[in-house]
Amino acid sequence: MAAAGAFEMTRTGGEARRRRLLDEAVRLIGRNGYQGTSLDAVASAAGIRKQTLLYYFPTKDALLEAALLETASRVGQALSDALDQQPTNARKAEAVIHTLFDLAERWPEFPQFVREAGRLGPEVIQRFAAVLEPLRLRALAFLANGMQEGQVRRRDPALLLFTLYTAVIGSITEAGVLRAVVGEDQSAAALHRREEEVLAFVRQALAPTEPAVVDTAAS
Repeated sequence: MAAAGAFEMTRTGGEARRRRLLDEAVRLIGRNGYQGTSLDAVASAAGIRKQTLLYYFPTKDALLEAALLETASRVGQALSDALDQQPTNARKAEAVIHTLFDLAERWPEFPQFVREAGRLGPEVIQRFAAVLEPLRLRALAFLANGMQEGQVRRRDPALLLFTLYTAVIGSITEAGVLRAVVGEDQSAAALHRREEEVLAFVRQALAPTEPAVVDTAAS
């Protein structure tokens, strides 16, 4: 029993160390960029010896890969949970937006890391997107069904999803650009204002077009 207990403690401690290293990697890469983040810096920030870090992640690329998967998994789980709580399709898009902005407020390292990962090239962000592929397919089905039922404006579902994605993710990840363009600060209130603006944009983008009214009196 003692041996089993010791093994459990070691495994739990190992998982905690690994998570701490990934948390610091996400934070430092988001703040300093991939090139500006060293393994020494990650180990030091996590309070772990570099040799221990190398046990979990033999290379910097391996650390990046694990950080991508960890971040995508956490985001994907949060979005999936939010969607499951919506009994109808009508509020699913808004639930996704609120969840992403809520994540950005509670976990500010997430949008910064996604921004920096995207700058490493399409193959890197594709690895992030691959984890979220089930959610992408779910969103496409929601849009297509909404169009068929007349609840969503008819257009190319894939193109519409891309437009919505860039609007939402861009508003979260490009805070520096927003500050330069519109002078917004980094406060929670500013984040909430952006959320309301994005919600208004998405509602307008999804709203079905009104049927044309024929003036029978004129004819």
